Amino acid sequence: MSVQSYLEQHHVFSLEEFRAELGEGRTSYNLLTRAVKKGNADRVMRGVYVSRMGQFSEVEPDPYLVAAAVSHDVVMVYHSALELHGLAHSPSRRVQFTSSRLATRFAYGDFEYERYQRPALSASGDDALSTTLVARPQGVVRVTTRERTLVDCINHADLSGGLEEVSRSLAALPYVDASGVLAYLRVLGSPTAVARTGWLLEQRAKDWYVSSAALDEMREMLGRGPYYLARSNEAGRWVPSWRMYLPSNADEIERWVHE
Repeated sequence: MSVQSYLEQHHVFSLEEFRAELGEGRTSYNLLTRAVKKGNADRVMRGVYVSRMGQFSEVEPDPYLVAAAVSHDVVMVYHSALELHGLAHSPSRRVQFTSSRLATRFAYGDFEYERYQRPALSASGDDALSTTLVARPQGVVRVTTRERTLVDCINHADLSGGLEEVSRSLAALPYVDASGVLAYLRVLGSPTAVARTGWLLEQRAKDWYVSSAALDEMREMLGRGPYYLARSNEAGRWVPSWRMYLPSNADEIERWVHE
């Protein structure tokens, strides 16, 4: 296959994928570099390219596929995961992902891309077990499961659009697999995440079909506390069942959760 043919058939690709098909030789790479100089391809960042040839000349690439090209183990997280699961209350122009590759924040087109460190899971934890594949029009991307997304977003609301965005987004869930939530909380090993997640699940227990036994199991995972729903450690209303403080706007937060 020629470099031109490759660019006409692949909208977003990594240098590794390019070389796997066209070989490791300098000739193909030099032709790719020439295509970038001519405007027939964009170099998004080191090792990531977007074709501007043929059918792709006037089409913007899927931002999630651009992020997925950064590394073979990219996982979409936080608000990007909410969007991919069709839950996000508001759209975002920021694409959030984890990967083993140390990639600095970069921008391409109308989107900003930000890489985060993977959560430190216990020895028995496997990052792949809490992720799933989501189909896109031109490919597939790996994203945190709905249950892990719930835990990650309520535990890191500051990275997920804020408490209002997280609460309103997660309220769109038709149900929650409590066993999946528990499995992730066990390998995450964070009592704070347990308190925040348990409080949220208790708020929507009836709507999400969460059993009292599952909530009791989460309470057994708590430490002495106190915990805080807001990362600012704002101490408003005390919730003794979760040994956690809600912020001063607790009534408003509960309204967001139930809307």
